[in-house]
Amino acid sequence: MNHTTLLCSLAAGLMAVPMTANADSDVSKEKASQNTPQGWRAVELPSIVAITEANTLNIEDYGASITSADNTVAIQRALDAVPEEGGMVVVPAGTWLCGPLQVKAHTVLHLAAGATLRLLPFGTYPSDNGNYKTKTFLTNRNNASDIIIEGESTSSSIVDGQGAAWWKAVEQKKFDRPALVRFSSGSRFLVRNMRFENAPGVNVTIGQSGKGSHGTVHDVVIREPSSTASTGQKSHNTDGIPIWAPYVNVYNCDISNGDDNVVVDSDGQYVHVWNCKFGTGHGASIGSFTERVHDVLWEDISFRDTDSGFRLKSQRGRSGQVYNITMRNCTMQNVMNPIYIECWYDKSTKPEPSLAPTADSVATTPAFHDILIQHVTATATPYKKSDKAAFPVYIYGLPESPVHRVTLDDVHVDAKKGMFLAYCDVTFTGGCSIKNLTDSTKYIAKRYEANITGSYDGSETTAINGVKVSKPMSHDYAYTYTLLGTLRSQQSLSRGVYIVNHHKVLVR
Repeated sequence: MNHTTLLCSLAAGLMAVPMTANADSDVSKEKASQNTPQGWRAVELPSIVAITEANTLNIEDYGASITSADNTVAIQRALDAVPEEGGMVVVPAGTWLCGPLQVKAHTVLHLAAGATLRLLPFGTYPSDNGNYKTKTFLTNRNNASDIIIEGESTSSSIVDGQGAAWWKAVEQKKFDRPALVRFSSGSRFLVRNMRFENAPGVNVTIGQSGKGSHGTVHDVVIREPSSTASTGQKSHNTDGIPIWAPYVNVYNCDISNGDDNVVVDSDGQYVHVWNCKFGTGHGASIGSFTERVHDVLWEDISFRDTDSGFRLKSQRGRSGQVYNITMRNCTMQNVMNPIYIECWYDKSTKPEPSLAPTADSVATTPAFHDILIQHVTATATPYKKSDKAAFPVYIYGLPESPVHRVTLDDVHVDAKKGMFLAYCDVTFTGGCSIKNLTDSTKYIAKRYEANITGSYDGSETTAINGVKVSKPMSHDYAYTYTLLGTLRSQQSLSRGVYIVNHHKVLVR
């Protein structure tokens, strides 16, 4: 296929894909869609020269063939041939078997509709003396920046990891597996309009060991089996989008897999995830490595059949200050752990709160604070006979470092247990409703050294002389109130018991 024919084919194909899809180096739609939170710096996008016939390369012109058992050398030749100022490598329709590839700076790797890049199978895929972690399938060469990996369709532009044999092997003996995409360092990365499936390990990773920044992932579908699948081969540690870097946007993605759907780990800062669908997986996660993590916003995400919704987890030695964390405007259905915050990740069996061992507070002690869960609804939380799962809200801090300044605002969860709250302080506001469907009188299953403010049973909030008053229940008749002699003005309120600054207020 010559370059003219190729470009005509690309143009014709692009006319058939949704308007959200892009091709070549254009990032104008990403600039218009950035949705940067107030006070944050905008995520930077790749800068690549305009794509022309002269800088567009087809892997077939470098020896790649759908009949070849290994196209690694041919495709790498095409990637290496991209001009220094930038260009695009096109993978045409068809299935192309290959091993690990390295992408240089200012490159677009474009999968046409109907194109599948398929990893060499387990047993043939190369390693470094048995170590596969250094053999990422698609990565940036020499800390390269300004890279786009894109497709034309989330259903037919595919990277297929052939993961089943890897998952089976790792169940027998733990070992590191290659990521489908990993940008370990560098800056300004964009992954868009494609599908990742059957990853041996993680799917699309931004940053590593404190290196890397400014990544955007959007309109991406990720699919692997659940880690708890009842039939077929399970997949473990197939995280969807792990983030180890500052300034990352993830939006319009649909992720079902065998571990965290999206996870923010150490050095994740100014991370914004929105308008996504999470199916099977471990949810919107932070940790377990949580050093230098702050300013993370999850919003407008729907969860269905997910293990967890909001999940923040770490342990002594892996953390530090974690703050300015927000989840808002999210819905959850059949989610095992809607709101889950814990500092005991290394303990498969959590200690009883009254017996929890205390340690010195050091720089790597988890210090979780300033967390807002707002406008979140979870229904059909399943029951599980476990002391660490299936609670509507589970917060377990450390004796030496309680989780503090947690606010639940307009949060509604239906579950079959009460809440688990230990070593934390939590404020409920906005008429939260945390229901225990098996025992409507037991809102809290376990509470130990937990400071609670506000109401969590569907109350309204009223201001009396500027003091917020949580109303536990609605009543039909209005009466004057008495605030234990401390508030003397009168105001018409429904009768009942109110809570003001932790004191009971009797309205009669």
